[in-house]
Amino acid sequence: MTARSAVFSVSAISALAMLYVGAYQIRAVEHLKCPLLKHGCEAVADAPFARPFGIPDGLIAAVMYGALVLVAIVGPEKNWIRYSARGIALLAVAANVLGVLDMARLGAYCFFCLLTTVLSPLLAWAAFAW
Repeated sequence: MTARSAVFSVSAISALAMLYVGAYQIRAVEHLKCPLLKHGCEAVADAPFARPFGIPDGLIAAVMYGALVLVAIVGPEKNWIRYSARGIALLAVAANVLGVLDMARLGAYCFFCLLTTVLSPLLAWAAFAW
């Protein structure tokens, strides 16, 4: 697996997971099916910290990961594209760490958020290796 395909794969998985959470946050989905953690996903998605600037964080994350998918498809022929991909990957890592800290304070955890958090170091490594 090349670093570019790792960026694509991890970003696509993360984008789909966060799109599902975002769909629940705007009530396009009635209930989140949360593997392993029961109703933790819904508690986290409905928490006040899950709406920075009044926008559901699931949708913000889906857009961020979607941008990485597009960059992986197009490829970084220019330096600014490569640096942008690295910056977005680092932003994803930081956002995931802050999200886990917020979930710990809340006392509930979201499977999909934890999934993207576990994948984010691989994403950052792949973005810098590419």
